Amino acid sequence: MYRFPFISAFVILLGLHVIIVPAQSPETINPSVLGLRSHLGFVIIHSRDIRPMKNTYPFGIGIDLKKRYTSRKTWETYGCYPMIGFSFTYWNFNNPEILGQGMSALFFVEPFFGFRRKVNVSLRAGLGLAYLGNPYDEVENPQNLSFSSHLGFPLLLSINLNYQLSPELNLNIGACYNHISNGGVKYPNKGINYPSVAFGLDYYIKPVKYQKFPKISWRDDTLSRKRHDVFIFLALTGIEADEKAQYLVFGVALNFSYRVARISAMNAGFEWVVDESLKKRIERDSLDVDYQRGSLLFGHEFLLGRFVFSQQLGVYLYDPYHRNDPVYQRYGLNFKVSKKFFIGINLKTHRHIADFMDLRFGISF
Repeated sequence: MYRFPFISAFVILLGLHVIIVPAQSPETINPSVLGLRSHLGFVIIHSRDIRPMKNTYPFGIGIDLKKRYTSRKTWETYGCYPMIGFSFTYWNFNNPEILGQGMSALFFVEPFFGFRRKVNVSLRAGLGLAYLGNPYDEVENPQNLSFSSHLGFPLLLSINLNYQLSPELNLNIGACYNHISNGGVKYPNKGINYPSVAFGLDYYIKPVKYQKFPKISWRDDTLSRKRHDVFIFLALTGIEADEKAQYLVFGVALNFSYRVARISAMNAGFEWVVDESLKKRIERDSLDVDYQRGSLLFGHEFLLGRFVFSQQLGVYLYDPYHRNDPVYQRYGLNFKVSKKFFIGINLKTHRHIADFMDLRFGISF
């Protein structure tokens, strides 16, 4: 039951991808693209607890199913012609005794820059679901402290160099940062972080025809430079590896965003979190402290049409329990259902350890 909110949030966001770009003009075609990608990486040993995975070099092979959006409205919104799609990858973590193998499915957004040239650059941000074949087991696999369930939530950030071989074929090489954890729903959950180099080949089912639209200053468009968000979020999290009980996390937050470029904004905010798992820990330790927390957050946003991909650093202002570091990170993806309302998913981590993944609902003004 505890998986339902997270899977539902992900499925909702993926299902809505077909409407994130405004209506296309009749003469515009969104080319479908098939891609092949291979990965070779290494595991970052970010904790003493995962030293058994030293000298682990994951490799993967996968396919991309994506579209390139080329309308005038897309150009005016993004200042480029992005790709949006799904990536399916088989991973062999090259450590069968501890990590085993896995499969990941990610939804991603990938803006391209200098796209009319033979050589251009793109940025890809993605998140999704993963199946992990060899999770932690107290008896059978006690050394795997990175993930303790078959279900995981992968995140991807990459920068890619693309070379056009022909109108139909493109080569690419990417520097990727990959992360998988279970979002704190079950412990242990130290996560696995593995940078990789990706080599790929894209095939355009129909060659792209880029139209020359006049450049419009993003400062003069209809989007306001300032945005205020008010939202609530919900999550479920566990406590110990040998417990199946899940505890509710509830939070309210305010966020202010200021646009500084066509697809870039800076943000600041405040959140208040009520975490029932901390309450349970305090009761077990017979302590007399508050389990609620209040924080300030600062960060950056990529403005990708109806999607907002955010990265934030949080600092606790009120944290009587002091269970974690005073500073943490948040990574989120919000989808604008309308001009005012949005839904999203967000991962909170303390350094390399995921705290929880939440589902959020909010209003912008």
